[in-house]
Order: sequence, then structure tokens, then C-alpha cells
Amino acid sequence: MGRVIDLHCHLLPGIDDGPRSMSDAVTMARAAVAAGTTAMVCTPHMHPRFPTRPATVLAGVAALAERLREEDVPLQVYAGGEIALGHLLKMSDADLAMACLGSGSWLLLEMPFRGWPLGLAETVRDLEIRGYRVVLAHPERAESIQRTPDRLRDIVGRGALVQITAESLTGDNGTAARRTAQVLLAGGPRTSSPRTPTRPGRGGRPGSRPGSRPPRSRCASSRRRSAGWSTRVPRRSSGGGR
Repeated sequence: MGRVIDLHCHLLPGIDDGPRSMSDAVTMARAAVAAGTTAMVCTPHMHPRFPTRPATVLAGVAALAERLREEDVPLQVYAGGEIALGHLLKMSDADLAMACLGSGSWLLLEMPFRGWPLGLAETVRDLEIRGYRVVLAHPERAESIQRTPDRLRDIVGRGALVQITAESLTGDNGTAARRTAQVLLAGGPRTSSPRTPTRPGRGGRPGSRPGSRPPRSRCASSRRRSAGWSTRVPRRSSGGGR
């Protein structure tokens, strides 16, 4: 099995809808390692329901990393955040820098499940001007993308990447999400490695993807490069993982 780097996971205990306790987090980490994962970027929600501060994430990652060392779990963990578009305005430049994936320059932005965010292109442009790059989380689960995948062309053309959830590829998120994920991988936008299911109680173990080939350490892209949609991206798109 190739090395797997999970760019989007909810592994920190007691912060959002991830594990409730440190023991649960360690159990999930063990399962991820057993499935071939070597590194995870912990990306708690940052939105009104879970207004997680980046400093809280950094402290949580440090505590989890120490516990994993004590438990002899060979998993590297890094800090990040899954940022709601509406929450960006509440974050300072210092907050955004701390929320980047693996201390790099990439920000994980949550694609809303319903409706098209009218200011998305401008947001990507403005963040780029400020020195940040964008990864869109799970667009295959968004109704607007399921209806019209081409809507992502402009966003990808501005330098953004898209991240597909492993549960969508296995069909656990429904037929529409699976179909859209396949469209995006088979000639769609630049697509980051599928993240593994890392929330408790949602079926399937962290890191498990029955019937699917795990991504390698670089971001995945289709060999069929239809209309310039798909291109290779850096091995370390998070800027911090190895």
C-alpha cells in the first residue's frame, strides 16, 4: 500500500464533531495507521457553530502528537482548519496564517452543500493577493456542483484545488456525490488526495476505503487531462507534510 497523507480530518478531541475524548482520537489514529495513513492534517470546523480558534488547534495538535508518541502510534499530525466562507471575514491575517494546512500557504475552505457562493471567485482572488492558496473541501457533495460540475472551471483556473472525500468515492455519501466525484477525477479540476472518513459513528474506520486504491503522497490527478481541467500539483500541497 502506498503512503497516504490525509489533508482533511476531524481528529482533535472535544473541539467539533470529531472524537469526544483523547482515547477515542488515539483509537481513530491507530485505525488510520493500520489502513496506510502516515500523516494527517487536523482541520476542525471554523464557522459559527464551531468558531474554533487556530491557536486552539495548534495546542490540540501538540497535545495529540505527544499522546500518540506515548502510545507508540506512528502517525504525524499537523494543524489546519476547515473554514466556512462566511467565517473568513472574522479572521485576521495572523489567524489565517495559523489555519493554513501544515503551516504552509494553503487554506481549506468549506464548500456549502446548498447554494452557490456568489463571491467565491473574488474570495479566491483576494486570498491569493494576500499570499494564500485555496483548497475547496468536498465540492462533490455540493448540490450546485452535482448539477453543473463546470462551475468549478473558473475557480480552478484561478489556482484553487478541490478535495474529494473518500466516502464519496465509495458511495457512502450517496449516488450523486459518487457520480460527481468520478466526473471530477476523470478529467475535472485539479483534485487533491481524497480524505479518509475520520469522524466517529459514520460507518467505516478512519483511513478505510473499501474497493478504492489509496492515494499516494502527492495529490491525485487523472491521467486523462480533458480540456486542461486536470494538472499535476506539488507533492506537498499542504506545505508542511513529508
